[in-house]
Amino acid sequence: MDAGENIILVGFMGAGKSSVGRLLAKRLGRCFVETDDLIVGRDGRSIAEIFRAEGEARFRQLEADLLDLLRLKRGDVIATGGGFPCREGRMEALKAMGTVVWLASEFEALYARALRSGSRPMLEGKPKEEVAALYHGREPYYRQAHLVVETAGLGVDQVVRRILSLLRQRERVG
Repeated sequence: MDAGENIILVGFMGAGKSSVGRLLAKRLGRCFVETDDLIVGRDGRSIAEIFRAEGEARFRQLEADLLDLLRLKRGDVIATGGGFPCREGRMEALKAMGTVVWLASEFEALYARALRSGSRPMLEGKPKEEVAALYHGREPYYRQAHLVVETAGLGVDQVVRRILSLLRQRERVG
């Protein structure tokens, strides 16, 4: 695998991008970068506070502002927020920065995991049907990823092994 190429994880909330990204980075001896953490670090407020104070539109602008910073990254494992690649031109920008991997699963499993994992501004006050519609609206963006890893029923270690296997295959073919 090209040590200078970023590996960028995309997927809906609850897909495991953070836990998979941390382990993948460790296995590859690379830095792990999480776009939500970068936003919190730059803004000084939690994601939930940004949503409460200024709304989703402001948060999406902060995500857009990160693109220039991400373009400077080399050889990192980057976990994006669930909505990060779901704006016009964003997936193309991510694909130009490295190999994009979609951590895919059925909505029901993702929804259950997201509910268990704590504060999720995109879930607050929304009925399940509305969250399902959000998921289905984002799927076309996720489908543009270079690689897809179905995560249903897999642990973090198994997902990381699948990603590594797909990356090796891609390198042999490419």
